[in-house]
Amino acid sequence: MGNIGSSDWIIAMLFIDNPRVLAIGAHPDDIELGAAGLVYRLLNERSASVHFLVLTSGLQGWQRESSFAETDRKREAQSGAVALGLQREKVKVCDFEDCKLHENVHEIIRKIENRLYDSNGQRLYDIILTHAYGDTHSDHKQTCEATISAARYFHGTILFYQAPSTIPNEFHPTFFVNLDTDALEKKDLAIMAHVSQREKECTKNGRTVGMAKSWAIFHRRAEDSLEAFEVYKTYWE
Repeated sequence: MGNIGSSDWIIAMLFIDNPRVLAIGAHPDDIELGAAGLVYRLLNERSASVHFLVLTSGLQGWQRESSFAETDRKREAQSGAVALGLQREKVKVCDFEDCKLHENVHEIIRKIENRLYDSNGQRLYDIILTHAYGDTHSDHKQTCEATISAARYFHGTILFYQAPSTIPNEFHPTFFVNLDTDALEKKDLAIMAHVSQREKECTKNGRTVGMAKSWAIFHRRAEDSLEAFEVYKTYWE
């Protein structure tokens, strides 16, 4: 696991043993699409404690006239996390309205802030995973902005993950996680748990594998499969 060409001390700085991880997504399935491989490896190799914070139930269909049942999508969010090894109770799906996060910016910031620190102001997590800023989906961009604002006093690691709608020339990953066959299979299972989304091209196994292979080929590691992340900030304490 690591940035191509990075030394061991960078990996040790980013990923301590038993890290506390908060993964934030705008909709159910966003975290799985962008960061399921990393989450799975952290759980299995670093004994991480991982929580998912999903800001909306994702009820708006990809076709304007379609929509989904709230109970179904919340259940899918839990099932996707369970496929990676999380407990259902570690998945929080908020009630912000899908495709209208821009109307609730300050409330979202407060929601994230309340998850990051305890009553004494001590941080509860070591690593935050969230959307990359350069994205054609407004909800994804708002989630990134709200996370950065909420984490302005957060002295841990923040990584941006890639979504299907991330703008290619505005995503500049510098950290890559190698996914073996097991990790790729678990990522696919987590995505497939979102049954209501299976007709979307971005949820197909071919896309998951193809994206991971593309990053590996670009970095002259054709035998590997890589999940890509931007490092927003990290600290070596």
